[in-house]
Amino acid sequence: MGEKNITRKFREGNNPKPVFLYLALAVFSIPHLIDDFLFGIPAEFGISNRTAQILAGVFILLFMLIFLELARGRKRGLYGAIFMGSFLTLAGILKHIPLMIQPGPYWSGWFSETLILGLILSGITLTIFSVLALKNKLYAP
Repeated sequence: MGEKNITRKFREGNNPKPVFLYLALAVFSIPHLIDDFLFGIPAEFGISNRTAQILAGVFILLFMLIFLELARGRKRGLYGAIFMGSFLTLAGILKHIPLMIQPGPYWSGWFSETLILGLILSGITLTIFSVLALKNKLYAP
């Protein structure tokens, strides 16, 4: 499937917003994943470095596969985007927000906080626009 086919699908009614929002989620979530490693989050859950690296690789592979389906205008890409957006939003809220509202800097300060807030906001927005695209039947089966 070439670039012309993807462009044609968007012109035929597919909504490109979830694709761009998914890329925004990547901008925040992938650097945040590195931040998690730097500050020992896998160890907090009893996960070894090797296992955490494997899980990170699986996460990135899954992230890319969802992106490909989304960019192709497929409905399962929207379902994947809804899952990824809501999962990362929920994880960010439950794990990081309670620690961020405590006094003092969190991890590496404003940069870590920006990644977390960006991840949450882009995840929520991605989930909403993906649900709307499904509701309006803007993607192929």
